[in-house]
Amino acid sequence: MTKQLAIALIEGDSDNAFEQIHSLYQKGTPIATIYQDYITEAMRLIGLMWEEDEITVADEHLATATCDYILARFHSVIPKPKLTAHSKKAMFFCVEKEQHSLGMKMAAYLFEQAGWNVRLMGANLPLSYAKEAAERFGPQVIGVSLTIIHHLEQLKQYVIELEGISSNPHLLVGSRLLSSYDLKKYASPKTRMISDYEVLQKWMAELDEVKIHELH
Repeated sequence: MTKQLAIALIEGDSDNAFEQIHSLYQKGTPIATIYQDYITEAMRLIGLMWEEDEITVADEHLATATCDYILARFHSVIPKPKLTAHSKKAMFFCVEKEQHSLGMKMAAYLFEQAGWNVRLMGANLPLSYAKEAAERFGPQVIGVSLTIIHHLEQLKQYVIELEGISSNPHLLVGSRLLSSYDLKKYASPKTRMISDYEVLQKWMAELDEVKIHELH
């Protein structure tokens, strides 16, 4: 099915692509699995096809735009808990000059579906603006995303500055580079490296369990 989804995305067939992932959801496939094993894998396949000149840059751009659309459409049909004044807060964005935001969006959507109050700040967010926004919002979790190896050098400064804000957030780093590189030297011992969405969902459940124990 991954190849079928990739073809639908390359062709810009948003209805077909949406029906494929919505059908998985209706059959009981966990959302994290849909994100990881189908959407992420379909986009990885599209990237390989582009590298091997099987599709053009225009095809890849159309696939990415279509994927972005169906993700938002799919997220809109998922029931979500109503936010309250006590809802936990999370903030997600890509580092400066990083434009690849699909992975970050899927992570943010998982948090929203779990009842978190989420600020999705988008791609290419300079550190000074990220820090200012985080200080105002006071998130318990900040998710930072990057996919280009040349952007790794700035990651360490993001980690230092954001882990030091007043809300003392957990900092998550998501990147496809994690499969090929050790990013620990660009982070701190507290930073969580998230390799896939199923790992992320497990960590969220563990965090909730910790909070429950703290209340008793």
